[in-house]
Amino acid sequence: MQAPPPVQNLLIQLATMAASVTGALSSEHLDWQWRPAAGEWSLTELVCHLRDVELEVHQVRFKAVLRSPGVFLAGVSADEWADQRNYWRQDGPKAAREFLAARRETVNLLASLPGDAWALEGQHAFFGRTTLHELLFMMVRHDELHWEQIKTLIQAQSHVAQKQETAGFRVND
Repeated sequence: MQAPPPVQNLLIQLATMAASVTGALSSEHLDWQWRPAAGEWSLTELVCHLRDVELEVHQVRFKAVLRSPGVFLAGVSADEWADQRNYWRQDGPKAAREFLAARRETVNLLASLPGDAWALEGQHAFFGRTTLHELLFMMVRHDELHWEQIKTLIQAQSHVAQKQETAGFRVND
């Protein structure tokens, strides 16, 4: 794994992700259930995933290492949760609010840590010895991936809506 950026920069990125999601998902015209193609996630599925990973992976791992340095950190196949937990049928705006509340808890916890805590390690199932600093970096990278998906979904919805508005109309030269 590449060397992570400074902790403070990563914490700012966590908070920025929350603000970006809040802004991007504030439109009343979003179709939370719309999927760009079969097998791809809707906005609802994305925010449900973010919420559950925040609560059941990120927070759990940070707290486990803080409580018991050297602890084993199990691997998680969170993508499977979308079907298992019927994300598509959940309330997207509610899941977004729950994600944002969980993210505030995470940022508050991590921002309160003393500098030496970032060197504490857990034994990650996939990556071996992993510091809290590295876990934070993985979390930010996970955010970046899903932030791009959110932006792409919103942009695609906008494009589809625009095409529907102009369907049947031609401009004559």
